[in-house]
Parts: sequence; C-alpha cells; structure tokens
Amino acid sequence: MTRIAALQFKAHKDQPAASLAALCQLIDEAAAAGAALVVCPEMAYTGYLFENAAAILPHCETARGGAFPRLSELAGRHGIYLVCGYPEIEESREPPTAPGASSLPPRLFNSARVLGPDGSLLCNYRKRLLFTADTTWATEGDTPYPILPTPFGALTVGICMDLNDDRFTEFLVQHSPLVVAFCTNWLDQGSDVLPYYLYRLRGFAGVFAAANTYGGETSPGHAPTRFCGRSTIFSMAGPAPAPDDPAASTGASGRIQVTVHGRATKSGDAVVLVEI
Repeated sequence: MTRIAALQFKAHKDQPAASLAALCQLIDEAAAAGAALVVCPEMAYTGYLFENAAAILPHCETARGGAFPRLSELAGRHGIYLVCGYPEIEESREPPTAPGASSLPPRLFNSARVLGPDGSLLCNYRKRLLFTADTTWATEGDTPYPILPTPFGALTVGICMDLNDDRFTEFLVQHSPLVVAFCTNWLDQGSDVLPYYLYRLRGFAGVFAAANTYGGETSPGHAPTRFCGRSTIFSMAGPAPAPDDPAASTGASGRIQVTVHGRATKSGDAVVLVEI
C-alpha cells in the first residue's frame, strides 16, 4: 500500500513568499503523515489570473530556478515524489542582460515540476491545452505527456484544461499509468465536478489525484473567477457513465467501478491523504 496526497491550497498574489512558505508547510504535513507522492495545484504558489505576460513575468521561474531549490530540499529530505504547478520562463530565452544576448522574447509556459525522492527534477511538463485565461501570457506546451516509473507504479501528469484534450485522455487509455497527478485550478461552475472527471476519463483504469485551489480571484482583463475546491483522489476502472448519471459519484453504476478515496470541501486549505 502507498499513501498519496492531493493538496488544496490558495495562493495570495500580494504575498508570494508567504504563499510558498504556507504551501511548503502543507507538503511537510503530508510527508510527515507518510505520503510517498504529494500533488500540488496548478500555479500553486502564484495565483492563476494575470493580465498579460508583463504582469506574470516577475513570478515566472526557470525549471531549476525560483522555488525549485526549496522544493528539491523538501522532496529529498522526506524522500517523496512531488508534483507542483508553476509559471515557467524558458531558460534559453531569459530576458537578455548583456550586449549581444538573444533578443528573442521569452516563452512562458503553465508548467508542473515533478521532483524525485532524491530531490532531482524528473520531469518538467508544460500544459498543452490552454484555457482562455492562460492565453493572455502562456505558450502552448511542447512537452510529451510523461510516463515515470515509481515504486508505486507508472506516474503521469496533467494540468487542468488537459483533461478536456482528447490527446491526453487517449494517452491515459493507451498507456495505462497507475497514477495521474492532476494539478488544477478548476472553476466553480455550480455543480460537482466529479461526474465530469469520470466522463472525461472513461476507459481509464487507475488513480486520479486532483489538487485544486478554491475561492475567488480577480485580475485586470479577466472576469471575477471562483474556483471549486473539492480536491479529490479516486480510482476507477471500466467505461465511465455520462455526466448526468447520478451513480457516477457513488460508483454504483454497473458500467463503472469508482472508489472515491478522499475529498476536500469547497473551501479551505487541506491535505487529502489516502492509501492506495
């Protein structure tokens, strides 16, 4: 048996250092409780909505820069796999600082780092299907969906809107990873998101760990936005029912086997910790 954790967390844009410190406390809490894998939300410690590239650029990091040393130390000290969303600036296109340096504009990505139990960077995945809010600053991801071997089975990563991408869901069915680490800022659309997750994941057999944020966020250029919380870890096998099937959230349908191992409420920081 393996313990995995999905963290529900809300960053505060005006307090980036404090946000990162608070997220690291949740990671410590999950690891101390025995988690071998900890999944953090999309853009976990920066917030999500930004007016344009200039607004988000001060928050962007290279894959091994910014918060990476701190997250690496945590993963290595606890011996855990850690997946954490962040806004990335491509290292080869950092803003020029000397005469003769490249004048190419920086490419920015909505990304997720995957750190190994020795603190190393195993993978830097870039979100491939952008949501409307991403398009004010981000470039569509150019990295393949990873398959990473771990002691608890094959691990892959997706970021929020990827779940609406048939390329991603077909990849899951074809390659059968045991665990999907899903970093998300899923919107509050007035209904439980779980039936939709199950619908999009039809044919997948494995564990889905969705780490979400919650509450409201505002930014120039964007309508006020609320996120639904309800970070969830569930496992499933067989074809999923349609989104309006009332059995989807209970696993009672004869066409699907669903076990909801743990869920957070709609608001509040939380560690969803389960054993699989």
